[in-house]
Amino acid sequence: MAKAKQQFLCAECGDVFPKWVGKCPSCGTFDSVKEYRERGIGNKEKGTVEGMDLMNREGGNEKREVSDFERMETGIGELDRVLGGGFFPGSLILFGGHPGIGKSTLALQIFLRLQNAMYFSGEESREQVSSRAGRLGAEERRSEGAEENASQLRNSPASHLNRIFGTNSLEDIVATIEKHKPEFVIIDSIQMVGSSTSNFGTISQIRENAETLLKVAKNLGVTVLVIGHVTKNDELAGPKVLEHIVDAVLYLEGDRNTELRILRSPKNRYGSTLEVGVFEMTGSGLQELLNPSEFFLAERAPDSSGSAITVVREGARNFLMEIQTLTVKTNFGQPRRTSHGMDLSKFHLLLAVISKFTPFPCHEYDAYLNVIGGLKVTDPASDLAICAAILSSRAEKEIPADTVIFGEVGLSGEVRKVPQMDRRIAEAEKLGFKKVVCPRIGGNIEDHLVEVVEVKNILDLLKAIF
Repeated sequence: MAKAKQQFLCAECGDVFPKWVGKCPSCGTFDSVKEYRERGIGNKEKGTVEGMDLMNREGGNEKREVSDFERMETGIGELDRVLGGGFFPGSLILFGGHPGIGKSTLALQIFLRLQNAMYFSGEESREQVSSRAGRLGAEERRSEGAEENASQLRNSPASHLNRIFGTNSLEDIVATIEKHKPEFVIIDSIQMVGSSTSNFGTISQIRENAETLLKVAKNLGVTVLVIGHVTKNDELAGPKVLEHIVDAVLYLEGDRNTELRILRSPKNRYGSTLEVGVFEMTGSGLQELLNPSEFFLAERAPDSSGSAITVVREGARNFLMEIQTLTVKTNFGQPRRTSHGMDLSKFHLLLAVISKFTPFPCHEYDAYLNVIGGLKVTDPASDLAICAAILSSRAEKEIPADTVIFGEVGLSGEVRKVPQMDRRIAEAEKLGFKKVVCPRIGGNIEDHLVEVVEVKNILDLLKAIF
């Protein structure tokens, strides 16, 4: 066997370099370039293993339609939506998220709902995982709607306990999978398992694990879900090399101080990357939020200045949510700006637009913004609602509680169209709102059940909300 080739790989962006550098030239991250030894391929002098003709392999030339592969549904609707209808057979999925966000909890819930599955934990003992699995199964049955949940659980938790293992040995995991051939395998986590010769936590070990598990998944048709850690920059650890190897990436995000959790799929070879799943963390695990808009608006005060309701689009879904702002006279020469759930630079931009084009300048006021519910908003459709909330706080006038506001705001104070405007209005109608303030929709506004007020600029917004 040829000697391992010495390389240096960036743990943040995945680029490879011939020598060590303190700062990655590609992504600019300091101290992220680590040594990586890639196993060489046998040379011609010693000979290589002779391959085989795949067309002459038994069953290798049989035609099989894509429709013949049935997806593995978990019964968790939000998860199946993100995956595109369920797990695809023989796929390798990387599941990431911050510590304590609920990765292992959701993985255990998936494990309990599948009939022929195995759970390998390199971080906890078998007894610890079994205890949590038993608690999750028991509490799910006692929760509201227990009869439906119990019918979805194909086996009792007790029948799953003998398929939970606590091990760090990749060789033992592969041998167990090859002998018993389960349909679904969960490994928690890819950083904490490895071969007997690997150094845990290194890039070489993580990549070797991924390549080995990928071969197992493709050769045996086993669906493998591996849990991965994240870096301090909210990126999957070890890393970009893993995203290239796996078939799909699931990412669970949210604030640990709130119950809301958002499941995304930044990479999915078997489905859309635009879908998102919304969950609520409860004592019985992660529960689906079938109507997230009601969750975001549950505790909204009916009449309060500085508050506005908007419609944001996450993936292929529309959410109604509350945006709050507060403006107070500054006691210092430089006003303070703080934003939670929204990019601070975008908040600065909207404050400048209001100061320029309305009678309510903000250069002498501290300004604070908060998106209720802990969701991070990137949809530009929230611009108009943020401006409305700022104007409401400055004028100390309430925006009617039955009003929804959305639209993108330009630097010259104009209000621009956003995608899927009709669907956003329909979402407001469904929740009983009476008035929608938005850009020109280009159709007959009388076709909608709500009152639609079209605005062209920020001054029109002032007239519409006050």
